Amino acid sequence: MLQWVKRYLVPILCIIGVFSPIIGMSLIDTFYYSTVFGWIFGFCCFVISYIIVSKRPDEEETTSPPSATES
Repeated sequence: MLQWVKRYLVPILCIIGVFSPIIGMSLIDTFYYSTVFGWIFGFCCFVISYIIVSKRPDEEETTSPPSATES
């Protein structure tokens, strides 16, 4: 289960980031500032997913054989 979450965390965050402003707009009758919080939460989801992608090591770097200078 943890491997599945690690693999699909970025797409899940992006989907939540897209739908959170829409959900916030639909809750405007319940809470007046829900649209603002929805946009902020969506932006935070995109920023977190960008940080995860930028910190994740590339697969090409981990599968390449070591060069002669590294040995």
